[in-house]
Order: sequence, then structure tokens, then C-alpha cells
Amino acid sequence: MKKAIMFCGTASGVGKTIITAGFCRLLSNKGFHVAPFKAQNMSLNSIALPEGGEISVAQALQAFACRVKPDVRMNPILLKPDSGRSYLVRLGKPVGVCSYEDYYRLNAENRKIVFEAFNSLKSEYDVVVLEGAGSPAEINLYEHDFVNMYMAEYANAAVYIVGDIDRGGVFASFKGTIELLHPKHKDLVKGFIINKFRGSYEILKPAFDMFKNYCPKPIVGVVPYLNLRLDEEDSVFEPVKRDGKVKIGVIRLPHMSNFNEFDVFRFLDVGFRFVRKLIELDDCDLVILPGSKNPVFDLEFLVQSGFDAYLKGILGKKPIIGICGGYQMLGKSINGKKALGLLDVETELLDDKVVVYREYEGASDFEGKRLIGYEIHHGMTRSNGRLKQLLKDEDLLVFDEDNFVIGTYLHGIFNNNDFLKWLFGLLGVDIELGINIFKEKDEQLNELSKVLEHSLDLEIMLDELDL
Repeated sequence: MKKAIMFCGTASGVGKTIITAGFCRLLSNKGFHVAPFKAQNMSLNSIALPEGGEISVAQALQAFACRVKPDVRMNPILLKPDSGRSYLVRLGKPVGVCSYEDYYRLNAENRKIVFEAFNSLKSEYDVVVLEGAGSPAEINLYEHDFVNMYMAEYANAAVYIVGDIDRGGVFASFKGTIELLHPKHKDLVKGFIINKFRGSYEILKPAFDMFKNYCPKPIVGVVPYLNLRLDEEDSVFEPVKRDGKVKIGVIRLPHMSNFNEFDVFRFLDVGFRFVRKLIELDDCDLVILPGSKNPVFDLEFLVQSGFDAYLKGILGKKPIIGICGGYQMLGKSINGKKALGLLDVETELLDDKVVVYREYEGASDFEGKRLIGYEIHHGMTRSNGRLKQLLKDEDLLVFDEDNFVIGTYLHGIFNNNDFLKWLFGLLGVDIELGINIFKEKDEQLNELSKVLEHSLDLEIMLDELDL
């Protein structure tokens, strides 16, 4: 039995992450023990694991789709981009900052780590479902690229290339992609999947036979445009909900991290948007300063764009929440450099990185409560005694009652209903919670699995896997 299948894309953002997750759930629903795998992911969306380490949110979702625990082997190389460089994470552990030149010099080491991680998963699971990155046909990067076709070659994977018909030019994208692959890699490609289709299938269908004149590989599926509430491809989704009892604005920082922080708002009766212009904050009841991979740079952005003056102007009028890097920026200083000064805290950036997932014991307003979340940060933040401490662990969740400013290092804090109830109480509104985001995602993945079962030629695809 062939043990690997891979979904590549004609470009970033075509939906291969969701297709991969859906196929993972489809195989799991058929009784197979499945694991996801992405050799290298470039993403600012990561999650700390209870067992230690961090992986991309996308692979964590895919593990959830497989009904298995997320594992650092599923995303052995994680790159966090930062102003022309990237922070390298190997098997969940931080290595350091790399330039592109540094990273290419590490190619052989990284490739070895990736292949060993894949072999380990392959030995434990019936099937490994791989996801490619970007396009497999970037000719200037091809020989260094161990994420796409060289990974497929090593894994002996059946490869399917996903294209987004909603963008237009999907058949040209398919043809161009296959033409730029090495001959030995073309043979690994077993077909194409059209994604995000909105039109008439009867009008589209004749194109399949026409396409055979240009490329011998078949179209193995047409997946309709789906309005799913799942973690989208890393760093490309920006959900907007216009209506709700409360309107929430998240300032869109240049180095914003952990976009998935706000997934829960898609399920609640709240308006929600990422904000790029000051005027967009005027009708917001709550302002969030999100995490940042580069808080020092993003602090300059806030000053130059006028967001700092706006935030100072609403002090005491609207709640402001800073998360991780956003928390650091709300303070008086970062490494001695003046910050926004909206919270009486000071931050020192450290070389050692904190990566932890656990349950936190509440204090003060949360006495007797427990909040679940995770920390991924380099800084150490200390308050000067005036702020209300909302956790037993000091300075991880603080509240300035006079000015309605909240700072926290806890990613995932909005997934705690106790925190949301308290937060919406500050706004004087009662919003129905009771949402179990994991149950919602589970149902969404089952629905996606049904759609893929109907939309894909499973006879071809499962036959390639000898399933």
C-alpha cells in the first residue's frame, strides 16, 4: 500500500490547506489512521503544544481533522518571517533568526530533519497526507525546495495540484505548473483539483476533454466554493462580520501574528474586522492590538500612522486589549525604548523563547476560574504594582480598571467563555456564548469531508493509494 498523498497548489491561497484537512477527515471517517505533514511552513500562525514545542496552526487543524494529537513531526520546519529574515523553528524548538542565505546553507540539515520526521510518521500511520507550499514550480527555488516535488519524490506520494478557479485562468495555471516541473516529478502528478467553483458544472465540464489536448493529466475533482469557518491558509485570511451586538476592531499590524486568535468571533453575535484605517475604528466598541513578530517595528508603525494618538484618545472610553506583542506595545517601554504608555508595564526582550501551553489559575475577577491558553514570546513584562492581576501568575493577564486597558500574554484567551463573559460585561452587553469551537470545527470538517467525497474522483485517488 502506498502510504502518502500530497496536495500542492498552483499558488499560495488556492485552498490546499483546507483541501488537505478535508481529505484527512475523509480518510479518518473511512477508518484509516492518518497523519498530516508539511515539511516546511512559513507562517506567523503557530500554536504551542501541551507536550512542548510549536507548529503551524494549519497542521494543528489537519491533525484535528485526522483525530490525532498534533505533533512537531507534522511540521518539522517552521519559518516565521520578519523583515526580510525568518525565525527558524525545528521540530518545535527555536533555532534563531536566519537570512535567506543562512537558510540555504542549512538546506541539507533541514532536509535530513524533514525526511526523518516523515519516516517516523510513516511508520506509525496508515497514510500520511502531505501539503505542499506555495507553488511547486518556482524555478529559481526548485533545487532548494524540499517541501514540494522533492518531498513527494522521497515520500513516493501521489500528487494532486489544486487551483483556484475563482481567480480565473485555472487551466493555464495547471498547464504552466506541470510544464515547469522536472520530468521525473511530472510522473508523480496524478491529476488536478479545481477549487472554489461557483458556476454551472455543465458549462465547465466540456473544458475537461479540451484540456486533454494540452495536458494528459486528468481533472479529478471540482470542489464548490464553501463558506467554511475553519483556519484558512496561513496569514491570508481576514474574515469580516459587519453586524453584531458588539463591534470589534483588530489593528492590522505589518508583522501581525496568530491571525487565528479571533476565530471564535466568527461563531458569536459580534461584528469583527481587521482595521487598516483610523476611520474604521470609529464605530468599534472594542479595539484589539494583536500579537506581533516584531513589536519594535510595529510600534513605529502605530506612531507614524496615527493609531497611537487614536488609542490615547479613547483611553477610558472603549476597552483596549493588547495580546503578546500588542501587550508589550501598550506598555511604557520595550527594551528601554518608549512605547505607547497606555499600561503601567515595562518589557525586556530576551534571547530565550517562552513556549508553553497550559491551564492558568485565575485571580481577582477570575478567582476560582481556570483559563486555558498558550504563550509564545521572547519578552518578559513586569508591572509596577498598580494594575489588577487577573491570574495567579503575575503580569500574564493585567487590567487597568480606570482606563479600560487589558494586557495579556495568553494566546487563545478568547476561547475561554469565562473571559468572554467578563469582557462583554465590561461593555454592558449579554452575548450568548456556550460555543464549543472544537465541536463547531469538528462539524465543519465532517461537512467538508462529505463535499469532497461527492466532488472528487475517489476511485482514482484511493486506487493510487491502494486503499
